Amino acid sequence: MGNQTGTTVAGPQVEEMRSFLNTWVVPNDTREETETLPGLAASAQEWARVLPHLPRPRTDELTELLLLRDDLREDVTERGSRRLDDWLARRPQTVRIGEGELRLEGPAAPVDVVLRQAAHLVLVERWRRLRACPDCRWVFYDHSRNNTRTWCSMYAGESGRACGSIAKVRRMRAAQKQRAAVTEAG
Repeated sequence: MGNQTGTTVAGPQVEEMRSFLNTWVVPNDTREETETLPGLAASAQEWARVLPHLPRPRTDELTELLLLRDDLREDVTERGSRRLDDWLARRPQTVRIGEGELRLEGPAAPVDVVLRQAAHLVLVERWRRLRACPDCRWVFYDHSRNNTRTWCSMYAGESGRACGSIAKVRRMRAAQKQRAAVTEAG
């Protein structure tokens, strides 16, 4: 699943949210949608490695956690937080202010912990920098100055993803094909 557990300048909270959101992937080698959250939840060791601050869900909590993950992925794709707001309306969390900091508190259920993590990212203005690649749908953090990055990666690096390069090659080939068709017709 690429370097989803590494920490970047975005911080460990962003990286853990990305890891959670990327438990649904479209691997480059198979290009088939792959659900990894249930398998991850089945292994306490793997869960602790990938999502160390998120309590591992019980079997009866997994379906709701999958629904939340899918809704948050849609919010990231739309660059909004409407679904997150809907979840928070149904499962309100507590805000505490103390010693110069804002803390979100509430139940320890995995869904509630993810809701607080997402709400925190909105509060610290990092949520809108999470993006979903339009090709492979991998969630990444946009480090660009003007927050306009489109693809997960331009070059196949550690993750093996190069959706930006692939998209540019597709556009170039489509333009070449169109020019050839115009030349033949003309």
